[in-house]
Amino acid sequence: MEIRTVLPPFAVTASARCAIEELGGAVRVDVEDGGCCGRTYVFALVDPESPTVAPDARYGCPGAWLVVSPQAEVVLTGAELDYAARLRPPRFRILRNPTTVDVCPCRRSFGAPWPGPRQPTCRSYAPMPWDEEFDPPRAWRRQTEWGSLD
Repeated sequence: MEIRTVLPPFAVTASARCAIEELGGAVRVDVEDGGCCGRTYVFALVDPESPTVAPDARYGCPGAWLVVSPQAEVVLTGAELDYAARLRPPRFRILRNPTTVDVCPCRRSFGAPWPGPRQPTCRSYAPMPWDEEFDPPRAWRRQTEWGSLD
């Protein structure tokens, strides 16, 4: 059986590839409304064979699948996906995206000019969905009411 690698229309850093492997081998990228600049990147752990991700593109190879929604693929073309373990919280982020001029400094939100710090819609300290150990700073939790909607 031949193992093929399918490359996405954007760059993926070595740290992002390693993070995908360490997280179980399949991460989905999507885009939704929200965040301080109007739209935000959303990441989730998925089964690449699940019918719920059937319309999504699959990039990579067995052990490191990147599943990309049609909406995210349009926005990510020409960008760079990175994973930064040293940031708090550790997270995936989009670097150098030529299709999104306006971005939040945390690289999670895009679409409209950054409105400045301390926005109630800020996602800079929101942990990845699989990271239950990270405890965001108290001031950020207060300003965004994070955790109060759970």
